Parts: sequence; C-alpha cells; structure tokens
Amino acid sequence: MKSASSYSANLIISAIILSVFGIIFIFTASSIPAAQRYGDLFFFPKRQLISLGLGVISGALLLKLPIRNIARLAFPGFILTTLLLVATLIPYFGHTVNGASRWLRWGMISFQPAELSKLVLILFLAKNLARPNFSGLHRLSGLLSCIFPLMVFSILLMLQPDFGTTFLLSLICFSMVFVCGLPIKLVASGLITGLLAIGIAIWQAPYRMKRITSFIDPWESAQSGGFQIIQSYLGFHNGGLLGVGLGGSRQKLYFLPEAHTDFILSVIGEELGLIGVSFIILLFGFMIWNGFKITERQTDIFAKLLAFGLTCLISVQATINMGVAMGLLPTKGMPLPFISHGSSSLVVFLWVVAILARLNYESDHLHERQ
Repeated sequence: MKSASSYSANLIISAIILSVFGIIFIFTASSIPAAQRYGDLFFFPKRQLISLGLGVISGALLLKLPIRNIARLAFPGFILTTLLLVATLIPYFGHTVNGASRWLRWGMISFQPAELSKLVLILFLAKNLARPNFSGLHRLSGLLSCIFPLMVFSILLMLQPDFGTTFLLSLICFSMVFVCGLPIKLVASGLITGLLAIGIAIWQAPYRMKRITSFIDPWESAQSGGFQIIQSYLGFHNGGLLGVGLGGSRQKLYFLPEAHTDFILSVIGEELGLIGVSFIILLFGFMIWNGFKITERQTDIFAKLLAFGLTCLISVQATINMGVAMGLLPTKGMPLPFISHGSSSLVVFLWVVAILARLNYESDHLHERQ
C-alpha cells in the first residue's frame, strides 16, 4: 500500500520541482527584456510564482473533492469553456497578441481558455465513454457524441487561431477512443480525415506552410521562418554537455524569440547542457510512468479513462514542446508543462496532477476495503 500511495507523492513532488525549475529559468530567460520593457527584472517570474501559489491552493482544494463530484463538472465545464472561447473572439473581451486572439484580460489578470479546454475535453470524453447507456463507438451516434465536443472546441480554437491546441486535443481524443475499442476501419478513416484537415488548414494559412518549409530546411529561410529554430539549435550547441552556467545564455539576449515560453528548453540546454535537459526529460518520464501506474490501478472505467487522458496530456504536450525546441517537429506555439511562462497553463497542469492524485487516493481506499 505504501508503494501505491507513493505514486501520488511522486507526481506532486515532480510537478513542484518542475515548476520551481521553471520559475528559475523564466527569470534567467526574461530578466533583461523584462527590465527594459517593464523596469522590473522579476516581472515574469513574479507572475509565475503567483500562478504557482494559486495552482497549489486550488489543486489542494481539488484534491479534497471526490471524483464523482469532479465528474459532475464535465457538462457545465464544457459549456463554460465554450463560452470563454467564444469570448476571446469578441473584441471587447478578447486580447490579441501577435495576431492571435487567445486571451481574456481583466486589468493585470489574463486567462487563456484554450488551456482549460484540454482538461475539460478529457473529463467530458471520459464521462461520455463510461456512461451505462453509451451506444458504443461502432455506432454513429456513439462516435458523434465523442467527436462533437472536439469539433466545437476545434472550430473556436482555429478561429483564434490556435492550430497547436487543436492538434493536441485531436491526438488526445483519438487516443481515448482508440483504447476504448474504436474499430480499425474508423481508425483509418479518422487518420485520413485528420490528415486532409491538417492539409487544408496549412494550405489556407500561408504562415503555417512557411512553418512547414522552415522545419524541413530552416537554413533556407534563416532570416525569416527558420530564424527561431536555428537560434534554438545554437542554444543547445553552445551548452554542450555541461552548459555555460546558470544565467550565461547568449541566445536569450534577443536572439531566441519566446525564450521564456515556447523555447525555454533551449535556454535550459544552453545553461545546463545535455545534463540539464536529460534531467528534465527523465523527470517528465518519471511523472508519466507514475500517471500510467495510477491508470493501471483504476477499476472504474470512468476513473481509468480520466487518468489515461490526463497522463496523455502531460506526455503529449511535453513531447511536442521538446520536439519543436529540438527541431524534430514544426513550431506549434505550445508551452512546456510546468516550466514555460504561462499562468493558465501552470494552474491547469497543477489541477491535472491533483486529479490524478485524487484518483490514486480513492483507488487506495477501494483496495483497503477489499
């Protein structure tokens, strides 16, 4: 029993270590731009520290909430998230940055509903797939009931536009229905449809095509589309095995765009080298292993699907971000969980950890009674 209970502790400790690690590197990556823009070296790490506090407090409250009560939030959460995504598209409410309307802002407080959509979609799908009267994925009605929330979120996200989150949600949705026994014919049809949709999305937006061509050969557009990934390469190259030392990154000095957000792994690689990056990867791997061990212990289908979806969220998003930073995937504009600057992302991922810990707690008590 002690070993089973340790899964929750491992998850929570890993999340806190990654979050603190993130605050340190948000400071080292953003201090100079923050000082020049806001007159405060600690502008971004202070915001992240506040978000960490909010995430820990709200996560602790969520940890006390029975899973059956969390399940009841699926439909209200879907409605609320849909309304929030719609609000980002309304000029009075939405806040636009670099041509993307992804934020809601009230004074100094900003919120990105796309981050909440990840958790809500997983919760909604798990509840839908586990309901007693579910008609099954082999029936059109059952399949549509799973695809509908994904379609709603995807349409609203693409209007922002946010192709990266749409792609992530599609992968998670596909993973959850696949483990529930989605027929092979439908798997093939879904893959073909998804590839066609991705192709159309890329064709309709020239900047997406530019990202693809820059990914294939960044040196061909070294001063435009390929600039960011080349600067990321240089960061990893400069770091070598042991790194140049904490605070010693050169790429963060206006060479590497989004150094404290999407490409923070490159700064870590430059300052702590391969050793530092390997530590981050191993810590994520440790979290994911514990998440799947918690999934394995669940006896209720809803709990098992919820744990599986949440663990997939951590693993897929971390993999995509790292892949982009290392030039293995086209740029997606997706933060590294727990580490990249982003209040909404940090709070939501701390909620993910809290729910996984709650699932493990309840399975512990179930095994004790048996």
